[in-house]
Amino acid sequence: MRPAQSDLVNILSSLEAHWHVLEAEVVEIGSDIEHCKLCSKKYGDWFDSPLQFLQELQRTKKEKMKEILVAMESFNNNLQGGRKLVRTLERTAPVAVLHAPAKPVTLLRDSRGRERRAAAGRGCAFTFR
Repeated sequence: MRPAQSDLVNILSSLEAHWHVLEAEVVEIGSDIEHCKLCSKKYGDWFDSPLQFLQELQRTKKEKMKEILVAMESFNNNLQGGRKLVRTLERTAPVAVLHAPAKPVTLLRDSRGRERRAAAGRGCAFTFR
């Protein structure tokens, strides 16, 4: 797997793992909030401060979950936008990626259909047809 793909997979996997942890914590905190409310009714104001703390903690964790959703949606939107752009570009100027161990080159077709070579930048190699 290429480094960029590996990095993307690691980020998405990590975000998903954090989501599941936060989700479990929010459920547990919700249970604790209900228990704290019962104790507050039963024993009075002594449980108001812990209740407020738990509610704030739950709100903070839910905000983190929303941030994860926004990041995941952003990845998805960028991926969809990239696919759409590639489809558009493929209709006008098809591209095939060359994987060569040597220095990458770009093969271009001029207006007469003849191929010509040009050095590719940043380790990319493309063939234009």
